[in-house]
Amino acid sequence: MIYYETYGNKFNPIIFLLHGENYVYTFAKQYELRKNYFLVIPHLPGFGKSALTEFKADTAVKKIAELAEFFGRPVTLVGFSLGAQLCLPLLCKHEKLFNGAVMISPWLIKTPESIMKAMNHISSSDSIVRNPITVNMTAVTLGLNGEEKRLHTEYCRNYNINSLAAAIDNGIVLDDYQEFADVKVPLAALCGLKEDIETRKSVRALAKLNPSCTYDMWDNAAHNLPYKCSARLNKFIEEFVDKLK
Repeated sequence: MIYYETYGNKFNPIIFLLHGENYVYTFAKQYELRKNYFLVIPHLPGFGKSALTEFKADTAVKKIAELAEFFGRPVTLVGFSLGAQLCLPLLCKHEKLFNGAVMISPWLIKTPESIMKAMNHISSSDSIVRNPITVNMTAVTLGLNGEEKRLHTEYCRNYNINSLAAAIDNGIVLDDYQEFADVKVPLAALCGLKEDIETRKSVRALAKLNPSCTYDMWDNAAHNLPYKCSARLNKFIEEFVDKLK
């Protein structure tokens, strides 16, 4: 089974927080939600404690679905970036396991040119992720405590560059999941107004394709919404989950 962390009382509503590429602690500023919810943070293949397993989208989807089934009751998905992209196949293939989803900054409309452009930056991204100065800066930005900073440093040192490449070129595109239109659970798609145009198009397209999906773009946010707008996002998640059956 996939490695995962938990926070909060297991009898409260379950929220899976699916992190972005590189940073397991994407949602560290959402951990305060543990007061009223049971938070589950899977370490996606290729990252964190799962670094020895190379990232593959199909494997990640399978393992997250198995984990959701293990808990035996409906799970709310909240994903950022890579985690938000994984919400799409999870909902389309395993809807019965989930009672709703919040997809933050999903890159689901992408051209071969934009994928290649992102892939061309992998070498520089790798050096940035492993650089001690950058590691410390991201720890501060994410709002990590002492133990989380220590683990964050370890995870940044141990992650597999091949997993980063596979996470970028993951094969998840909205055009391949037209069945998303038939997903019935409540859905929300969010991004920052300062994000790239393909992410903004993705958020609008999700809402256009599925009548159960709302969308919004937040001022003063780019590809950093969970930690840049943490108070607003925490309130949004609380209100979203509390409306679910």
